Amino acid sequence: MALAAVVLAAGASRRFGSDKRLHPVGGQSMLARTLSIYRSVLADVGVVIRPNEPALAALAAAACCRTIEAADAPLGLSRSLAAGVAAMRHADGLLVGLADMPFLRPETLRILVATMRRLPRRIVRPIHAGTLGNPVGFPSSQYDALTHLRGDAGARDMLAGNADVVTVPVDDVGVLRDVDRPSAERREPPPPR
Repeated sequence: MALAAVVLAAGASRRFGSDKRLHPVGGQSMLARTLSIYRSVLADVGVVIRPNEPALAALAAAACCRTIEAADAPLGLSRSLAAGVAAMRHADGLLVGLADMPFLRPETLRILVATMRRLPRRIVRPIHAGTLGNPVGFPSSQYDALTHLRGDAGARDMLAGNADVVTVPVDDVGVLRDVDRPSAERREPPPPR
């Protein structure tokens, strides 16, 4: 089963106050750090950005990731997701993550990938301390539905109450922690117990 990842990085960083994708986290830009986590687990990773973002395209190339431009990204997260899925349809399943979640542990991604391989027709989602998190693994049977989503909710409505969703308990607060404000990246999660 050929699995790949799509990292959504086409947001406008309005709450952050500057381009958070380039903001330093742990000695590298947030996007570079996030991509390195995904690339440590999967060889095929695409990153969705807005058109005409050469600095981000260069970061993607340096991380050996595919650059996917989402011209309609301003219409909402769903359009970025649709662009990513459309560009990565060759994979049997996609792990869809967010660029502003740089504290994920590679081991968590390995657990999700293993679950996707074991349950190839199910949607796989991490859960930490009773709270659902990201990234989410989708089988290819869901690609058409993902490419037709609209708005800024991403796949949230599609996932709510979906009987095909399997939750995977993980001991990783990184599945919940996004960076929306500059001070947030200073509080790295505690080490694993």
